[in-house]
Amino acid sequence: MEKVRIFKAVRSAIIIIVLLVAMVWVKTYFYGLDQYKQGEKAMASGDLKNAIADYETAIHMYTPFSKYVPASARRLWEIGQGFERSGDYDWALLAYRSIRSSFYGVRSLYTPYKDWIIRSDAQINEVLALQARKDMKTASHQAGASGGKPVDRLQGGNK
Repeated sequence: MEKVRIFKAVRSAIIIIVLLVAMVWVKTYFYGLDQYKQGEKAMASGDLKNAIADYETAIHMYTPFSKYVPASARRLWEIGQGFERSGDYDWALLAYRSIRSSFYGVRSLYTPYKDWIIRSDAQINEVLALQARKDMKTASHQAGASGGKPVDRLQGGNK
């Protein structure tokens, strides 16, 4: 009789735990899916800066087997590529770093989509190099325009 009662208690506890995990998984999945859809709307309207935030949040809502997670990473990559092509390196870096940090943020016993982290790291390094070259050109141009004298950025003139 005692064994039956223990068995029923364990069974009830397992059922409750499974239901709680399922509820969390479903809530996380649908919230992430909604964020992905918000990102798609922002992207369609040309609001790339809000799209970055939406796609990043979608990745943070990682659930196994969800299709919106890799789709969000692809969208962030596309946004980063666009900013990179236009020479807006700060925003390109933000997009690439969003991919990397999001996947680091959802790791637990394993790191999902490690390939995106590696790919993002490589692209971040490349963009940082492009940005450094651009900054050197700008500094060189400013020095040339001031006759070799340092330019006072606050005054906008020569010292």
